[in-house]
Amino acid sequence: DKRMRLAQSQMDDHGLGEPAKENISDYEASQPQKGSSFSKSKTNVTRVRSKKTSNASNESSEVGIGVVEMVEVIDFMCHERAVVHLCPKVNFITGQNGSGKSAILTGLLIALGGSATSTNRASNLRGFVRAGQSHAIIRIQLRNRGPDAYHSEKYSDSIIIERHIFSTGSTVSQYKVKNGSTGEIVSKKKEDVDAISDYMAIQVNNPINMLSQDAAREFLSSTSPDKLYNFFLKGTQLWQVSEDLKGIRQSITQAESSIERKKSILPEMRAEKRRWEQRYEDMRQARDLSTRLESLSHQMAWAIVKEAEGEADDVDKRIQARQAKISKIAENLTSEQNAIDEIRAEASAIEQQAQAQLAQIDPLKAEKDVPQAQASAIKDTLRTYKQTENEMNTEARSTRERMEALEKQIEVERARLEDTGQEGAEKIEAAISILKDNIESENASIEELQMQQREYEERVNEFRETKSSKDREVYRLKAEEKEARSNLENLKGQTSNRLSAFGKGVPEALAIIEKAQWQSAHPIGPLGMHIKLRKKEWSDIIETTLDKSLNAFLVTSHADRTTLDGIFRRCGCQSRIVICSQELFDYSDGEPDSQYLTILRALEFKNELVKRQLITINRIEQIILAETRARGDDIMSSNNGGFPRNVTACLTLDRYNVGARGGGLASQAIHMGRPTNRLGEDIKQAIARETRNVEERTRLRKEEELAFQKASKEIEELQKKHQKASEEIRKCKKRISKAEADIQEAKERLNSNRPIRIAALQTELETLSGQMESIASQFRDHHSQQRLKEQELESVENDIALIDDKIAAVREKVEKLQREAENKTSKSERHMNNIDYWNAKKAGIQEKIQGLEDQKCEIEAKIREAEADARKVSAERVETEHTPAELDRMLTEYRARLEEIERSSTMSLAEVAEKAQKYISEYNKDRESLRQISRIVALLQRAHQMRLHKWTLFRDSMTVRTKLHFTQNLQQRGYTGKLEFDHSQCTLVPKVQTDQDLVNQRVARGSNGSSSQQSRSNGAEGNQRKDTKSLSGGEKSFTTICLLLSLWETMNCPVRALDEFDVFMDAAFRAITMRMMVDSARLKGDTQFILITPQDMSVKPDADITIFRLQPPTRSTNGAAPAAVPLAAP
Repeated sequence: DKRMRLAQSQMDDHGLGEPAKENISDYEASQPQKGSSFSKSKTNVTRVRSKKTSNASNESSEVGIGVVEMVEVIDFMCHERAVVHLCPKVNFITGQNGSGKSAILTGLLIALGGSATSTNRASNLRGFVRAGQSHAIIRIQLRNRGPDAYHSEKYSDSIIIERHIFSTGSTVSQYKVKNGSTGEIVSKKKEDVDAISDYMAIQVNNPINMLSQDAAREFLSSTSPDKLYNFFLKGTQLWQVSEDLKGIRQSITQAESSIERKKSILPEMRAEKRRWEQRYEDMRQARDLSTRLESLSHQMAWAIVKEAEGEADDVDKRIQARQAKISKIAENLTSEQNAIDEIRAEASAIEQQAQAQLAQIDPLKAEKDVPQAQASAIKDTLRTYKQTENEMNTEARSTRERMEALEKQIEVERARLEDTGQEGAEKIEAAISILKDNIESENASIEELQMQQREYEERVNEFRETKSSKDREVYRLKAEEKEARSNLENLKGQTSNRLSAFGKGVPEALAIIEKAQWQSAHPIGPLGMHIKLRKKEWSDIIETTLDKSLNAFLVTSHADRTTLDGIFRRCGCQSRIVICSQELFDYSDGEPDSQYLTILRALEFKNELVKRQLITINRIEQIILAETRARGDDIMSSNNGGFPRNVTACLTLDRYNVGARGGGLASQAIHMGRPTNRLGEDIKQAIARETRNVEERTRLRKEEELAFQKASKEIEELQKKHQKASEEIRKCKKRISKAEADIQEAKERLNSNRPIRIAALQTELETLSGQMESIASQFRDHHSQQRLKEQELESVENDIALIDDKIAAVREKVEKLQREAENKTSKSERHMNNIDYWNAKKAGIQEKIQGLEDQKCEIEAKIREAEADARKVSAERVETEHTPAELDRMLTEYRARLEEIERSSTMSLAEVAEKAQKYISEYNKDRESLRQISRIVALLQRAHQMRLHKWTLFRDSMTVRTKLHFTQNLQQRGYTGKLEFDHSQCTLVPKVQTDQDLVNQRVARGSNGSSSQQSRSNGAEGNQRKDTKSLSGGEKSFTTICLLLSLWETMNCPVRALDEFDVFMDAAFRAITMRMMVDSARLKGDTQFILITPQDMSVKPDADITIFRLQPPTRSTNGAAPAAVPLAAP
């Protein structure tokens, strides 16, 4: 259809249809701007343009769409980078061989979707990437203006098409279609590039539209008539339309063959139809015999209704009996529920007691807050005492230093005194000095002893804290040791019978189960007997999680559940009974990713039914196991902050439950149950493990007891040392008092004869001594107060420890009450099992009632249906004394008589009627189908003839136009000639008479005189034209160019390109050919020409002519990128 529209458009342009509307505006050539990307091109491209003249006779007008405004190649073929800005009319690209002229045209073809093989320049697209590079880019810009612009809201006034070619990788090429104004990428699809080319009528694959170097040479050197004719057909798109018409003709031929086959069998079907119609008519006469059956049929119809009504009455009675049973079951359910309510009330009372005990904790905590606040205040006071002590030590140190200085000055004064016979004074002073040294020594001893006392007190406090913590640890370890010993005794009891791990009465119940009779399958249980651990480190976690499900038993019917419940009652077994289906459903869709270890994957099952029930009850396929709590947190938030797919919870080896579907990502410690070895661990290994646990608890308890005793002993030793230091301090103080009294007495004797200077110094020294004594006294009082505070702190901390013990005792009572509540709850399970049993039995009866009601509904529907059928037979109800069986026997007898009549025809009347109707329907259906297909084929034939006629007109029109333009083009050189088309043989032969042939003709005519006969002979001889084989190389090339220009005039494409068109021409032919191409381009106002030649230009630049000169890019043997060549001036 697209090619037909294109052909119709070309017919309209050439006068065979409606005249085409052109929208062409004046073209204003844009000069390259300074600093533009063109001026920075690494390949030297010089654009030669002329200034616009005001007196130009044929001013170009701006073309709206389809004009190639720019071609840019990067690392493409020989170019590192080249940009060519094209004008909308005539563009000549010149340059030496190897300068990359053909690469520009090749890039244009490749960018518009052309294949590598169509250019004959490479075997694949990767071959176009410049040597040493990994990526090539081709970028072209197409004009898109005016009212006919292609999606102007997306692409604006121009469209940029980029094609990236990669020399490596899986991707060979990639398209980018951009908005020419903003550079925004609009599409990356080749389909959009093809759509743009189709819309703008750019025929990339047309062999005449854009001739690459090899295609141009092939066309210029071609002399074969059939090849030239093919160029004509393909260039004008007649070839593609012709192929489409051939396909349509083939489809019509196939349809006609089908119609002929159907016509050949239609008479046979008509004869068969008539034969069966006649046979049906013969059989219809036997229908009168059936009237005798009518009365019996009426009775039979109403007898069926009466029988169904009797069945409905019987079902009503059965429904009433079962409803009475439901009433009895309701009484049993009420009794069981009352028992459950009573047990729950007791459990609730225990819970209230536990809550009351818990309520005692808050007052104890409040009571603890008081001594804690006192302890905090005492510690603050002790810190203040410590600060005061440091200040007193500083003051004492400075006073002592001043006293030492005064003593030195006194010694100096004494040295200045002459010995006047006062030897007694010197002896007194010496004695005083010795006494002062003794006092200082005693004070130092007191200070050292006081420091030792403070150290003893600090260590006593530390050991008291250690003693309190060890006492609590011993209490905890004793409880754990007791529990471990209990677990060990339970495990040892399992050596004789492992079933004792599953609860009281289980071994006895299993013995009875083996001998009992069961309505359906044998009960399965306990479930833990059918499970084995693959990962033994998860034993405690999995056993705690499954817990009571491990003790459960499976049955497959309500009757078996009743039997098993009676056995459990006799044996005192409290295991749960589960009624299950034996269907082994597929659970794989509910499992999480295989990277996660689930409880299901950590277990090995001996029974598939046990596995399905644990999946149903405990969701073991969706509970995953992780080594640590941190790992569990990571897993449970790995799905964008949420749980992974098909994961409901995560249990960790360090006993945490990370996350739950109802509780977000909260982590809770798992309350571990007592290990009972229900998961099939080797009993010897379990006993050994629990023995090690008991030994470890005992060892830890003994260690803590030793640490407690050691702390008590250390406290006693430190208290003795503290008392001994106090006694030593008292003795030192006594010695200091005696020495001070001796000093005072000696001073009184000495001062009577001492000089005034020494006396003043001595007075100051005595004052300082008094200050030191005051400081020492204050220090002693301060130390005494500090000791009292420390004793008070010890008392307060003892009070805190007592309160902690009370809180621990309350917690122990709460735990005991909670265990009692759990025991009450477990007792209610038997009553819940009974409720499940009665509910199941009630559901079974209700199911049967529902079945009876459904049966009743069916019978009532059957009655209504039978009554409706009966009324079809007889509108009034017919009473009969016969049963349906009796009536059926009577009807059988009458039908046997009728069958005797029908036996002669070997078929029943109904069968004959059915057969006749079948042949009638088939005949009518095939006849109507043949009529419809014939109408469709007739329409297709008319459409094909119409299209073929238009194609012939278009071909003739193209032929006439091509011949006319060919003759006009030859006249540019003074030649004459014509094109000889033979459409039947598909050949095209150009006939040409050169200017030299015409000169020779005129010379021959002049030399032979004016004889008419001779003239006619010479005229006939002169009018003979030669084909292209007898022409010279330049003449042949010129003739072929004339043919090409003639074909171009018959085409409708906005862009035409020709590479090395003058390769076989001399200068004269080149000049004429270029002038012809320029004139042709100027006459074709909406077409752009791109002409490539390696020769010098004889055409000068003009307003509508642009010439580009390409300098060859620098090539190096190592494949490096060529250096940039400066841009030449225009």
